[in-house]
Amino acid sequence: MRKDLQIIFDIIQPNSKVLDLGCGDGLLLHELIKKKKVTGLGIEVSIDKIKSCLKYGVSVIQEDLNEGLKEFQDNSFDYVILSQTLEYIANPVYLIKEMRRVGKYCIISFENLANWKNRLTFMFTRTLKRERTHNHNLFYGKKIQILDLNKFLKFCAHYKIKIKNKFYLPMKKYNLTQIFPNLFSKIAIFILKGNN
Repeated sequence: MRKDLQIIFDIIQPNSKVLDLGCGDGLLLHELIKKKKVTGLGIEVSIDKIKSCLKYGVSVIQEDLNEGLKEFQDNSFDYVILSQTLEYIANPVYLIKEMRRVGKYCIISFENLANWKNRLTFMFTRTLKRERTHNHNLFYGKKIQILDLNKFLKFCAHYKIKIKNKFYLPMKKYNLTQIFPNLFSKIAIFILKGNN
């Protein structure tokens, strides 16, 4: 399991209701259902990934996240997860508002494109280096949003979204990632409070 998914797994409390947006092959939900007895539902757009979810025994709905979460009632989940998918969403503000409406907590992870390796690569090649941490969003095509930690923190401040916790990867005991996360972290994970 990817490191960010392992951290998300550790965050989720047993017997919770979990909605995983852009759930990919369903591995995270499968592990949560099996080991933490959660009630889980995935949303995925790719037919191939939906087939993988079904092989794992994960309940999944085919839906385009750009359409929002209209079919779900307020506070219907304990956790809503959006793992390395936000950068592919056309209107991330709308989706995050919807996540906060239907979930008590929202867990969002994304690749920090402002880390020093990307800055150097961009300076010399005018392209951004992407981590090869996943491929489940190939259906959506190219990234629409260029995300970095500072941009996301400003977004949360602007919309008065309370951040309960945050994690910056890689997580080592003594490294610069925790001191200068925007420059050294590769992946960021944020736990946001819902609207409740």
